[in-house]
Amino acid sequence: MSGVRNSDNSRDLNGKKGMTQSRIPELDGLRGIAILLVLLYHYIAVVPGGQLASSLSRFQRLFSLDWIGVDLFFVLSGFLIGGILLNFRESPSYFRTFYTRRFFRIFPLYYGWIFAYVLLMAIAGHQFSSHDATAPQDHLSLAKQFFFMQNLTFGEYPGAFVWFSTTWSLAVEEQFYLVSPFLVRFLSTRPLSMVLGSAVLAAPFIRMFVRSHMAHGYYMAYALTPSRVDDLAFGMLVAVAWRNPSVRQWLSSHVTAIHGSLALLCIGALGWWKWATDPFDVAMQRVGYTWIGLLFTALLLALLVRPASLLGWVTRMRWLRELGKVAYCVYIVHQTVNFLCHLLITGNTPQISDWSGAFATLCAVVLTYGIAKLSWIVLENPLLRYGHGFRYAEPPKAIQRIDAASGVLDSRSVPI
Repeated sequence: MSGVRNSDNSRDLNGKKGMTQSRIPELDGLRGIAILLVLLYHYIAVVPGGQLASSLSRFQRLFSLDWIGVDLFFVLSGFLIGGILLNFRESPSYFRTFYTRRFFRIFPLYYGWIFAYVLLMAIAGHQFSSHDATAPQDHLSLAKQFFFMQNLTFGEYPGAFVWFSTTWSLAVEEQFYLVSPFLVRFLSTRPLSMVLGSAVLAAPFIRMFVRSHMAHGYYMAYALTPSRVDDLAFGMLVAVAWRNPSVRQWLSSHVTAIHGSLALLCIGALGWWKWATDPFDVAMQRVGYTWIGLLFTALLLALLVRPASLLGWVTRMRWLRELGKVAYCVYIVHQTVNFLCHLLITGNTPQISDWSGAFATLCAVVLTYGIAKLSWIVLENPLLRYGHGFRYAEPPKAIQRIDAASGVLDSRSVPI
């Protein structure tokens, strides 16, 4: 995913400036959990077992629902990006600064990955493609990758499945970035909340329509942005609510209800794990996606209202926060690294058919993290800092509105 930072400048979630802590460590840990789920799903749950199947099948079954890590990424993106947009919605440089920062965060690594694919195809395209286990239905133009349109049609071009199979969600995020700034800029809070709520309600019907009326509808219902908009809308609704002093106070006084809702949603998720783990299952697409989105929304709220809880302690663990920090690169490269490790060590596509396959997977884990850490140090962090050198300009008339009851500074009026 995009690896969105969980803060902007030195503001807290109310838009206040001058806070000593500019990041919310629990959200870094949540991102770490999201990418960990994705890794477990792709490296263990969907890999053939072979000779070790008798001892591994039940273990693999434990991670069969872990594709929902992508849904957690979506909810977090809605909350974090929505919060940034809400904080600076009145800035004269609102669009310019937002898109400049997004460019330096997303594009260099992503386009570097595309050009690496082009180079590999030019040097060893035949060998790479001959080991690709997919049977392409059609040949997508590489241009769709350049313009983040790869989620609009079904199909792969030779050798590209392991290289680009996860980037459909990046396309969803980029399409979200094209729409959400305009909604936040030109809609006041109430109409914005109504639009977001309508998106949540409409998403299951959109998925069912797409599934029934489009070619490869089961996949399109999984990958199209309108089909996945409920997760993003959930996150943005939390961002809107958390900036309303009265709503925030109400949430903070109903911690037990939030935790109870989270527990019930977790129990429901266990039902999905037992009976409908396939992301393309009709019941999962009808209501399961929205259920999972609600689960992660409740998880986010639980961390916001009670960061000192056991859940907060878990998400503040250093290794989870570190994994969350490098999650963007991990997400992009992990499938390809796993494929190449198995190809070099076992001479086959990824499968846990013997101990050499298990060793290849372990090597892939280590190498994936190493590449992501190097990318963060050499490329991503310097460019992220450079991008944040572009600041949101102060509104011509900053309205320093203080809520009389809570003393919270209005997030739209605070100059940087």
